[in-house]
Amino acid sequence: MAGEVGLSQALSYARDLKSLYESSRARERELEQMQERLRAAYQQSLQYAIDLRKTYRRLQQASFRSLLGLANALEAKDVYTRGHSERVAALARRIALAAGVAPGPADIIAQAGLLHDLGKIGIPEHVLRKPGPLSEEEWAVMRRHPIVGAQIVAPLEFFAEGAVIVRHHHERHDGSGYPDGLRGELIPLGARIVAVADVYDALTSDRPYRARLARDEAVRRLDVEAGQTLDARLTALCVHLTDDAAPERAV
Repeated sequence: MAGEVGLSQALSYARDLKSLYESSRARERELEQMQERLRAAYQQSLQYAIDLRKTYRRLQQASFRSLLGLANALEAKDVYTRGHSERVAALARRIALAAGVAPGPADIIAQAGLLHDLGKIGIPEHVLRKPGPLSEEEWAVMRRHPIVGAQIVAPLEFFAEGAVIVRHHHERHDGSGYPDGLRGELIPLGARIVAVADVYDALTSDRPYRARLARDEAVRRLDVEAGQTLDARLTALCVHLTDDAAPERAV
């Protein structure tokens, strides 16, 4: 009798263990299924994030191309400035690389060179194309174009450094520039580079108020400004990099 009771208890205990084991395995399978669903949801979210980032970049690039088209259209209206920004961009990139700037930041500097005069879209034609000296009132209008240009490109978050360059490309080493009167090392490096490239191309291009200068004369004027209004080291790099250019034309 006692043996039967013991056997019955043992069988009951075994059934309880089996039930507990099966319940535990069932919970494990539920956890595994839940983890699998979480992994799938994570992978899906990750793919959504990647797709969204790609779409965002495409929108940014499309916006940049639209601004570039606007800048090109602005230049195309004037035979004197046609191609100016492309030349400034190309020379600015060469100067940046020669100055030790990494390729990525050098590309940003070049892109800023492409858009550096975009703010002139807000300058009246009679001021922008005036063949003679500007009046004080006209200069006040002209000096706003770096601010306007920076404001136009500011919504491009990936181009924040470029917007800074656009704003400050008319600052001068001695503090005589605009719009903020920055001087020396306070002027962002990219803006100092674009400033040198901009001045060089302006000197070696036909303008409404004068014919292009021969390279020797342009270099002489750059040498005068080096260390005064322009960064001396960057000016020397510009002169060196354009040394093999045709006398009457820059890059």
